[in-house]
Amino acid sequence: MRPMSMNSTTAERLSHSQQGQAGFGESLAPNGPEAGPKSAISNDASIHVRSTENRNVSGNEPPYPVYNASTVDKISESGKNGHTNADMLENLFQQQKSHAPSLTSTSSAGVSNSRVSQQWAHHATKQQDPRSPLVVMLPTSANPTEVLAQRFAAWRSVIRSILVYLTETVSIQDEAVRQQLRLSHAVNFPFFATENHLQLSTPEEKTIQRFFLPFGNGSIQDLPNILSQFHSHMANGALKASKELANDVIPRLEDLRGDLLIKIKEIKGLSSDFKNACSKELHQTRNDLMQFQEAVEAARYGSPKHDPHLLKITLDKQIRRQLNEENMLHEAFENLQGSGRELEKVVVMEIQNALTIYARLMGQNAQLVFDVLISKLDVGFFNKEAVFEWDNFISKDPNFIQPNLPVRHMRDIVYRYQDDPLTYEVKSGFLERRSKFLKSYSKGFYLLTPSYLHEFKTPDRKKDTIPVMSLPLNDCTVAEHSKKGSTGFKFILHAKQNGIIHRGHNCVFRAESYESMMGWFEDLKKLTSTSNPIEKAKFVTARLSLNSDRRVSRRASSMKANGKGLPRTLLSPQQQHGQNNLQTPALDNQTNTNTSVSIPETEYDLHDVNIAQPRVSQSSRGRIYDGDIYIDSGRDRGLGLTDAKHY
Repeated sequence: MRPMSMNSTTAERLSHSQQGQAGFGESLAPNGPEAGPKSAISNDASIHVRSTENRNVSGNEPPYPVYNASTVDKISESGKNGHTNADMLENLFQQQKSHAPSLTSTSSAGVSNSRVSQQWAHHATKQQDPRSPLVVMLPTSANPTEVLAQRFAAWRSVIRSILVYLTETVSIQDEAVRQQLRLSHAVNFPFFATENHLQLSTPEEKTIQRFFLPFGNGSIQDLPNILSQFHSHMANGALKASKELANDVIPRLEDLRGDLLIKIKEIKGLSSDFKNACSKELHQTRNDLMQFQEAVEAARYGSPKHDPHLLKITLDKQIRRQLNEENMLHEAFENLQGSGRELEKVVVMEIQNALTIYARLMGQNAQLVFDVLISKLDVGFFNKEAVFEWDNFISKDPNFIQPNLPVRHMRDIVYRYQDDPLTYEVKSGFLERRSKFLKSYSKGFYLLTPSYLHEFKTPDRKKDTIPVMSLPLNDCTVAEHSKKGSTGFKFILHAKQNGIIHRGHNCVFRAESYESMMGWFEDLKKLTSTSNPIEKAKFVTARLSLNSDRRVSRRASSMKANGKGLPRTLLSPQQQHGQNNLQTPALDNQTNTNTSVSIPETEYDLHDVNIAQPRVSQSSRGRIYDGDIYIDSGRDRGLGLTDAKHY
């Protein structure tokens, strides 16, 4: 994201204005021909150092203090040097402070309550569930840069109107007789409301008016009405006020207006940051979620074509991709709104400072100035925070987000079948599978789910998500295993003739230990002995120690997902035995653990797996002896397992 930062000219202007106000008292009684223009600007080197340090306004702290009419008396104290005009200014502000606080507190409370109620009404009907993966909490097709550019263009129009007014004020200070008429015409805010009517003439002016609080809320729209009342009671002008307005206030506002034009171009240049693929990612998430839910329903009520466990991995990965795209857009909004907030803060502070200087100059003539101008500005626009217009604008405009809108995380997402037992991993680990024709064994990482036995190249489920081979358990059965004390720890998985594998085949697997072999054998026996998803769900619930909500603990779930065993505190005493390798399941009285079939020359019939007594003269041609097990490979010659890549 490209940050939008204010340039150093604006920062120097505000810092210089604040220092100039502190020395304003000395300019009231010039001692020489050059004292007038120079006294309003301090030549202290420390001021220029602080101004340079405060140029970067994109930091954590605001670079400029906010001055309003209630703090002018403190500024004037530093410049008092015993002159009559300075003393009179101090006395006038002390009188103004005596009756302003009560009005200030009342108006502030009313405006604050009104703003809060507007924000609540604006968002009451736009509540969405932030946990759903099928909603986007951000405006994905908004054009905030154009709206923000129009807003600051409106501020330029405001500054231009203020400049017109101040220029006319300077010109009529020498003509007291004509000043009221000329200044009344200079109060030119055609797009703002007045006390009696709305002065709206063009659609552009109506658009500008929507950017600000309505009349009577202490906003910038109150300014034209206050100025009109002030000029109706104005009596005299002063040359001193004309000089300061012409030499300090007006040039600063003109520079500010020029800086705003540059900032408007920078804001428009940020439009590319809001081009996003949220809609595309949301569409992909919707498709993946639909496939996942269909797979879970198929697993619960029939033979699934896809494993819900792997589809869940794909779905979670897609949701994370969607959230990353959404959070990048969220960051772009925060960057734009944060930079715009700081820029408008500078603009409002500059206008406040200019109007404060102007009001202070006019207040030196008579007490009437406080009654008509200063008191109203102090309880209204001067008393507001520099961002009060901004906060109201953001709360009402749908092109922006609320500052307190939280960022969504994966842990907050909830969807259907998220914790279904059929989606869990039952067991995983390394096994060796015998090749079809040779005696060699190939090592692979195997993952057992309630519906499938998958073979992967690696145990990394984040990068390696597509299995090398997948066997549907509904079409398989376990035949036998090696007896305890054998040289190899092997068991046989027989693929039935019905199902996606059209010809029967025996898969011989070898484990690292007897306990590991029995763990795989017993889990496969349970899952292949039934095709009922309800029975499988019950087995998984008991096997993984799921609670009543079918949720496994976060730690247990993460360990299972990483291919590790459950911690010893979550295992039964039988499962704790052999924890260093793979778990040994608790056997019941119904489980056939007869290992005599592993002895050569033994006939055993289980699930259509026949291991007959070999004949010495013919067995070498049609049968293979694997240590402890005879395997009939004649019918499997030329037949391989089908790589069922369902994902």
